[in-house]
Amino acid sequence: MVDDHPIVLSGIGAMIDGQKDMTIVGLAANAAEALETIGKAEPDVAVIDISLPGINGVMLIERLLERFPDLKCIALTAHEDPGCLRQVLAAGGRGFVVKRSTTTDLLQAIRCVLAGDNYVDPALAARMLSPRNCAQGDAGNLSERERSVIQLVALGYSNKEISSRLNLSIKTIETYKTRATDKLELHSRAAIVRFAHSVGWLAELQ
Repeated sequence: MVDDHPIVLSGIGAMIDGQKDMTIVGLAANAAEALETIGKAEPDVAVIDISLPGINGVMLIERLLERFPDLKCIALTAHEDPGCLRQVLAAGGRGFVVKRSTTTDLLQAIRCVLAGDNYVDPALAARMLSPRNCAQGDAGNLSERERSVIQLVALGYSNKEISSRLNLSIKTIETYKTRATDKLELHSRAAIVRFAHSVGWLAELQ
């Protein structure tokens, strides 16, 4: 856990440490401490405040992933604009949680990225998926359904969640996802996120 506010750091750290399936292995108040502590403790996940003094959280995520490519980073921030989300995803972050969210949201984000998925705060994800924003970007010859599925995958939704959101069977979702990734030659979730970012699907709303 990385945060420059002692109360937040100790409070959230204690909350995470209280889970049966989680253990806090280190706390840091800035980027230098984070790099040193993570190098020693080798955690699976780092929860990082974006507004750190000196080297900010986005830059820290980039540096951490250069040194520890298997580390999964979750941004925890008071900023709720899509531009901040875009920066975190472009840096390689796997999760984005706003500080006004519930503790349940943060715990869900941690478990989600541990399972290999991305996690985006639900309220912000809904804004990113507005009809206006979904129309952005060149997605080649994807059908409307294929594009919708890939956008949702990029925003961290599971096949089950996409199925519920689009009112389609999980098998149908898997078919659309396979068709879209084959057309775009995207072979990992990280590649899907990078593509979505590059074509503007995760760009800041005007």
